[in-house]
Amino acid sequence: MNDAARAPILPIPAIDLSGGRVVRLFRGERDRETAYPVRPVAMAEEFAAAGAAWLHVVDLDGAFGDGGNRDTVGELLAAAPLAVQVAGGVRTVREYARLREAGAARVVFGTIAVEAPEVVEEAIRLDPDGVAVALDVKGGRLATRGWVETAAGPAWASSAPAAARRWGRRGAAAVIYTRVEKDGTLEGPDEAGALKVARAAGVPTILAGGVGSLDHLRALAASEAVPRLSGVILGRSLYDRRFTFAEALATLAGQAGGDAGASRGRRAMGSGCRRGPRGSRR
Repeated sequence: MNDAARAPILPIPAIDLSGGRVVRLFRGERDRETAYPVRPVAMAEEFAAAGAAWLHVVDLDGAFGDGGNRDTVGELLAAAPLAVQVAGGVRTVREYARLREAGAARVVFGTIAVEAPEVVEEAIRLDPDGVAVALDVKGGRLATRGWVETAAGPAWASSAPAAARRWGRRGAAAVIYTRVEKDGTLEGPDEAGALKVARAAGVPTILAGGVGSLDHLRALAASEAVPRLSGVILGRSLYDRRFTFAEALATLAGQAGGDAGASRGRRAMGSGCRRGPRGSRR
């Protein structure tokens, strides 16, 4: 079996920010927030020390459209010793370029990819390597504005697979699939939905939401999702100590053939560099 076929799904730890604090939401609901007494940069360093190659950072305040965590995100981009993928409230090409210049390995477009897709297309035209598109599904429809609204949108936004196909063909570097009803529940991810998205996208596809145990990761790694899924985002399961990041990495790598498989998984996600176009490591 070749490397591409055996490459494991890469675990990606998440840091969600609200008011500069590390928090987790339950199904994206702001009034069901759990705050954790950890410093964002220290948490990123801990994940890197445990073997993480990528970090998923979400500016929740930006996503909900009421401010943002620009300073904290900037600190993470400057200090985190791993590739950082930034999401939440990115609405313009200028903001995309600013985050890339600050060191983001990828920038995630969500709401604007549905409401004004020409913005994302322009970012792809200027700098395709850094563009990821979030496909967040709630009640069977794409959700926007911090998952508060569900999009009417154009015909291609009628389903996550249709949107994935469009953005894969348009040149996005990756897509991220979340079923909102699963997020923060620890009840297990939407593997079937993610697989449909990955098949349609034809580009690296990352699954988010619902992982609550190592058994969930074992099932995912043993499924037909491999090698179509390149990553799985982990949040509450890590903060609630259901397992450690090192255990997650070992579980997924073990299903694909050990440490060498883990290295191939890092390559499948992309370059693994930390800096954007003008950073010292790109």
